Amino acid sequence: MALTSSTATDTITPELAVWAMEVAGDGVWEFVDVDPADPLGESAPAKYSPRLQAMLAAEAQPTVGAWLAAIHPDDRLHVEAARKRQMAAPDGLVELEYRLSVAGETRWLHERSHARPATHPGRWRLLGVVRDVTEQRRAKERAQRDTDLMLQTQSAAQVGGWEIDLIANELYWTEETHRIHEVPPGFVPDLAQAINFYAPEHVPVISEAVARCQAGETFDVELDLITYTGRRINVHATGRPYYEDGKLTRIYGAFRDITDIKQRENDLREKLARIAQQDEAIRVLSTPIIQLWDDIITLPVVGALDPERATQIMDRLLDEVSKLGARFAILDLTGVDAIDTTTADQILRITRAVSLLGARGLLCGVQPGIAQTLTELGVDMAGLLVYRNLQEALRGCLGSLSRPSGR
Repeated sequence: MALTSSTATDTITPELAVWAMEVAGDGVWEFVDVDPADPLGESAPAKYSPRLQAMLAAEAQPTVGAWLAAIHPDDRLHVEAARKRQMAAPDGLVELEYRLSVAGETRWLHERSHARPATHPGRWRLLGVVRDVTEQRRAKERAQRDTDLMLQTQSAAQVGGWEIDLIANELYWTEETHRIHEVPPGFVPDLAQAINFYAPEHVPVISEAVARCQAGETFDVELDLITYTGRRINVHATGRPYYEDGKLTRIYGAFRDITDIKQRENDLREKLARIAQQDEAIRVLSTPIIQLWDDIITLPVVGALDPERATQIMDRLLDEVSKLGARFAILDLTGVDAIDTTTADQILRITRAVSLLGARGLLCGVQPGIAQTLTELGVDMAGLLVYRNLQEALRGCLGSLSRPSGR
């Protein structure tokens, strides 16, 4: 249905104008006799261009009511308010967006319309041009959703971004980067300010890193930063160059608050250090060295004796022999019921190692099971001093010390 017009030009007819809008993808409507008291009267006649009529699935004789029925229920009040504004301010251009729901499908329309006096006194003509902007709206909503998700992700991970436009010499921070710096709303940083946020001892480091990035290198640093409120935090900053047509135009990167991570790492290191201290204390307690007399020490072994513990015993015993200058080291096995052949061999190695330090290694308190294992080794035990118990071992050592050739 072609639209009529109260004015004409020498070059463009109303029909040609409507056709041009159709080609451009626009639809045209006209409400030809509108009552200002009821601008959306359902029985008022309306004219639609072919594209718009097809969109509305309107009958051959459309009315304003057909248009109103197609408007999404949530948008009707919005459209009605716009029509009333048109009546109150004739010739004013109204621009708005709303949804049409036809045949189960919802489409977004962008409208530009205005009111003119109609033929009948006190009545109005409304003329509007609409464009289907559904895909643009969907793209905008997707972009907004992606932006919102990115902002939420940045906030959750405490990761922000930054960019330096080398052409315009401008620095841009994302919202999360602003939050990490604890700057007030509306704060606009420049490169010098951004660098000076770092702790004084780290300013040269970040300055050099940014300079290298401006020369085409990437950087990855962990430094301390003093926020706008004076709080000291740990941050992880990365930067990389960006080229356009072979020319370096920007550098950008990520910026992350790692204070909590660093604190957890420090806590973990402290816990590991305490565990190591406790392990050392346990090791010392499990291999106690007792000085029985001048030049005489003993190491009583209690409980299971495996290769790992035998190694600990050797380390402890040799260390004490060297530190105290002992001449005799008694390994008391009274509290050990049995050992395997590997551990038995290590016991013999301990006594031989002691002799290399100029001392004499002795065994006492050997239980039957241990004696059997030592025998099964088939090694030469000649020269190895073995006593029944610690008392006899001490007496033997003292006797050797009392003789000039006691060593």
